[in-house]
Amino acid sequence: MKFSKRRHFLAALCMGLGLLTSTGAHAAFPDKPVRIVVPFPAGGAVDLVARIVANHLSRTWGTAVVVENKAGAGGAIGVDAVAKAAPTGYELLLGPIGPLTINPSLYPKLPYDTERDFAPVVLIAGTPAVVVVQPSSNVRNVRALVDALKAQPGKMSYGSAGNGNLTHLVTEYFLRQVGAQATHIPYKGSAPAVSDFLGGQLDMMFDVVPTALPHIRSGKFRALAVTSRTRSSSLPDVPTLEEEGYKGFNVTSWWGLLAPKGTPQEVINALNAEINKGLKTPAMQESLLKLGADPLGGTPEQFKQHIHTELARWKQVVVESGAKVD
Repeated sequence: MKFSKRRHFLAALCMGLGLLTSTGAHAAFPDKPVRIVVPFPAGGAVDLVARIVANHLSRTWGTAVVVENKAGAGGAIGVDAVAKAAPTGYELLLGPIGPLTINPSLYPKLPYDTERDFAPVVLIAGTPAVVVVQPSSNVRNVRALVDALKAQPGKMSYGSAGNGNLTHLVTEYFLRQVGAQATHIPYKGSAPAVSDFLGGQLDMMFDVVPTALPHIRSGKFRALAVTSRTRSSSLPDVPTLEEEGYKGFNVTSWWGLLAPKGTPQEVINALNAEINKGLKTPAMQESLLKLGADPLGGTPEQFKQHIHTELARWKQVVVESGAKVD
């Protein structure tokens, strides 16, 4: 009897120590370097946002937070690498809108499932697209642009960063809402599209603010409106499409932090709290605004719902536009 009681006591003690050790391990997070995977090459907006986040976390934690670029297959290589990583919180994804919520409707088969394979941590920042035309054009507002498009259906051209890219789909979304047509010229990335626009070979573009901002400021792009519900902090003098009379138009590109599904909730909560705290600091706010992005934040649950809503929205746009990847 005494032996039995002693055995039960030792078992309970071991269980308690195990729980204490486990809790302590999570409470001590991070106790080694953390890696943030970017599914696109260095130098782009996704990469820059990741480095802003990594710098804040490194300073706060006193632990190295490394950004690793794993580009290829429209972002699928980097996204899939994190989907299959150990769910510890030490390998994270800086996820943009395209690979997470547009590509699932564009590609017949992806190696990952956005909702099944990831635990959303926090929505970091967003930026609208901005409607731009040539500065030499007679078009000076959105109404004039729509009139010009309808007067010569399909004659005006617009460029995008590629078939199925946000810059393609948001334009098609707009054209369908206003009942107009234009000729799509897809490019292999944003840089060649912008280059041809600067060369006068395109009539219009729906470019994201970080890419368009320097050309708007230099006068080489004429900005007509932004696609978000509220004005962009980086372009406070540019009206929204809703202000121009196109009600309910609200499209933004966004970036969020995600972990592999199964990552301990206390680690998710710790990451969420620290990044939300950082988004309120002048350093992070100024860095994001300089890039042309507005800080967002929020809970993991809110980010999860945002992803769910965006998946449904872009599936409808892809189907209606007939968009195909190259």
